[in-house]
Amino acid sequence: MDYNDVQERLRKIYSSIGEQYSYGHGALELTHSEQADNQISISFLNPNDEPIVVNRINSIISNLANIKDCLKKKLKDRGDDSQIIEDEVNSSLYLQLILDLSNQEKHGYPLTETRRSKKDPLIKNVGRALSPSNKPDNIRYELSDGSAMMNVMVIITADVTDSKGNLLCRLDELIGNAQKAWEQIIKKYNIA
Repeated sequence: MDYNDVQERLRKIYSSIGEQYSYGHGALELTHSEQADNQISISFLNPNDEPIVVNRINSIISNLANIKDCLKKKLKDRGDDSQIIEDEVNSSLYLQLILDLSNQEKHGYPLTETRRSKKDPLIKNVGRALSPSNKPDNIRYELSDGSAMMNVMVIITADVTDSKGNLLCRLDELIGNAQKAWEQIIKKYNIA
């Protein structure tokens, strides 16, 4: 892997973002049901799978954060001021949250030095939800137990809150807006 290749980093970002979705048989297999007191509870997150889901979230956040230094290096190598990237990050709450969350994963919570967003963000209410597919294929997927689905997917869900529990945004909003921000920066400064 060429760690300085912006396009390769973007492919890695897109790949990790894609891991928040499950389709077809994979989505069906995520269904978790429990029976208690004559009630059936159906969810798409087995509590034992939460570390797997959290690792996927952290992978996406890490990939979105790690492109920052690559972009700074590209600008510096061509003789431009790399501070431009820091300024762009400082003007985007979504990029600030991504960098804070990534640094918290590495250094612990709350951060004691660089706190870009000043929000001490946390990932809360991690789960999975059934959603219309973003890649409808009109194929009916079935398991041997009779469960079936078509044109739906299971998506990782979570809330991003501040240190006091106030909702800042949903995980999908954070990821989508951070991705768009990086793409706009790359285009704006012609970084390839």
